[in-house]
Amino acid sequence: MLYRVSSFYLVGLFDLWVGVRTLAITSTVAYCIAKYVQGPFMPWIGFVFLMGHLSLNQLSRQFRNNPGEVDITGAQMVLVMKLTAFCWNVADGRLPEKDLSEDQRERAIKQLPSLLDFAGYVLFFPSLWAGPAFDYVDYKRWIDTTMFEMPAGSDPARKPPTKKKRKIPRSGTPAAWKAATGLFWILLFLRLSGSYYPDLFLGDKFMAYGFFKRIFMLHMLGFTSRLKYYGVWSLTEGACILSGVGYKGVDLTTGKVSWDRLRNVNPWGVESAQNSRAYLANWNINTNNWLRNYIYLRVTPKGKKPGFRASMATFVTSAFWHGFYPGYYLSFVLASFVQTVAKSKFQCAVKSYVLTDNS
Repeated sequence: MLYRVSSFYLVGLFDLWVGVRTLAITSTVAYCIAKYVQGPFMPWIGFVFLMGHLSLNQLSRQFRNNPGEVDITGAQMVLVMKLTAFCWNVADGRLPEKDLSEDQRERAIKQLPSLLDFAGYVLFFPSLWAGPAFDYVDYKRWIDTTMFEMPAGSDPARKPPTKKKRKIPRSGTPAAWKAATGLFWILLFLRLSGSYYPDLFLGDKFMAYGFFKRIFMLHMLGFTSRLKYYGVWSLTEGACILSGVGYKGVDLTTGKVSWDRLRNVNPWGVESAQNSRAYLANWNINTNNWLRNYIYLRVTPKGKKPGFRASMATFVTSAFWHGFYPGYYLSFVLASFVQTVAKSKFQCAVKSYVLTDNS
């Protein structure tokens, strides 16, 4: 049903036949790579193909330079995350469990899904256009409803309420609150974007303001730019909650249900972050999880701790995934250095504290 809704929006509403072809090529080749390519390099072959195909479309969009055009690259970026993770999960499913971490064992795919199940995962509508991306095992557990089973030995009275024979807990209220939050951020963006927009800062009028007012205006420009992401990600998260896939479990003590499985942004965490690590940890959360699990940890040799090279590879991949505007590379490469320096400073502070305490 959900892939039919996706098809309606892709073709019926936006007439994106080229987009359908793009998603079909991406997903079909990735599935074939996962199925037919054996050996440890299979996930990297899938990664190279998926990123290469995305890069061609990113360059095409950049050269056309038409901001009013409905483009497929946003959906393809989400799909690249899902399919690179899918290739790694299939590769993990072929390895002995003793060679895998606990997180990898949980996400490993032992048996390749049917084409119908795979198509449903690829075209899952609530997260098709703007994410969040998630692993196939989460989709499978949602389909067969094992995601909503209570832990063995738990009190049945703590089971969240459901509607009639439906196994998915009632999600209408939390989904509505999340949608209302998203609409609030979007309305706030529309209100502030008329006062704080990039062209304002490129003219002589901006330099006529005092120093502190210019700093305030630059801050407000960043805040205003982030508002549209807060809005869109809150709306997509609400859609995932409504479908049930956002379910994260129930607190067995209080009986409170958590719907944060696919939370993609924490606005308060971003705006009040005290350091770069906290800022990044609260922004585009599921993309950060993808970069951590399938780049940062995968480029690190087994038995060793991730270091600067892994950090740089992760941030360069993030820039490459976003496109080819120079600002991405300046931003993410600088972020790698900032993150490494902050991490080293923290470790030095801890060592200094330990030495002082012992003395």
